[in-house]
Amino acid sequence: LYVNLWKNFTNGITYNINPSANDLKGKVALIYDVPSFFEVSQPSNSAIRLKKVRQYAGFYGDLSTYKTIDDVLVGNFSSSKSRYNFRRSLKQLEEAVDLNCTLYYGAIDKAVYNDLMLAFKDLLNKRFDDKKVFNTVLPMWDFFTDLTYDMILEKRVVLNVLSNGDVPIAMSINFVSDDSITVAIRTFDIDYNKLNIGNIEIYKLIEWCLENDIKIIDFSKGESYYKKRWTNTQYQYDFHILYDSKSLKASLIGKTLTVFFRFKQYLREKNVNTLYVKLKQIKKRLLKQD
Repeated sequence: LYVNLWKNFTNGITYNINPSANDLKGKVALIYDVPSFFEVSQPSNSAIRLKKVRQYAGFYGDLSTYKTIDDVLVGNFSSSKSRYNFRRSLKQLEEAVDLNCTLYYGAIDKAVYNDLMLAFKDLLNKRFDDKKVFNTVLPMWDFFTDLTYDMILEKRVVLNVLSNGDVPIAMSINFVSDDSITVAIRTFDIDYNKLNIGNIEIYKLIEWCLENDIKIIDFSKGESYYKKRWTNTQYQYDFHILYDSKSLKASLIGKTLTVFFRFKQYLREKNVNTLYVKLKQIKKRLLKQD
């Protein structure tokens, strides 16, 4: 059984099947997080079988029809009152703090970067401790720190930082590919939550996208109110299971995996996963007390 690297710690996987290759003979491939809009053609006259299992919902915004950030607000805020309230929250934030917005793309000082990533980690810890929810990113933070610096220099990542003076209060790491951007990790200081800091960080990022000819902003998997607010398209993430149907062992593994992940999705739809995450957070707090 072969599994793609990082499994479901991704923001989407695409692939192709080589009809002349025989490296799946007697084997199974499990590919996590394939967007439903990605079409993969199964080779004809092949023993390879493909099973797709629906998993998480994903959301993206098509920016190609917008010329200005005001156009985006009109497209995503259904009423003039909601647009007014958002603009008022932006004005209130600008009046309450010394607001600075810096987007690092193509260049960043290494010392500045290290300080920002430490601040990013602190904000993540603060926010998820407050929510009493386990965060899957924090255990991998050293990996993201090592990865992201070079990607900023290569213009494959844009790091968005909103600060009160010199102190970061909202941040996001976003992967750039051609004319699209994928929001990978984002957080904000919960002390500024009443000032709508989370939505303002997205607003500033979309403003940058329009200035840099980005057509798609993809918020990836997971359902959240802010994702529905700033997007106009919903899709699904699927797990793809490829197996050699001429092999009894591979067929058994492939079909068992299909049943297993369909059952997991059923439990997810019944909110069992939410209970599981809460129990993990309780365990974390008890271990800290010990």
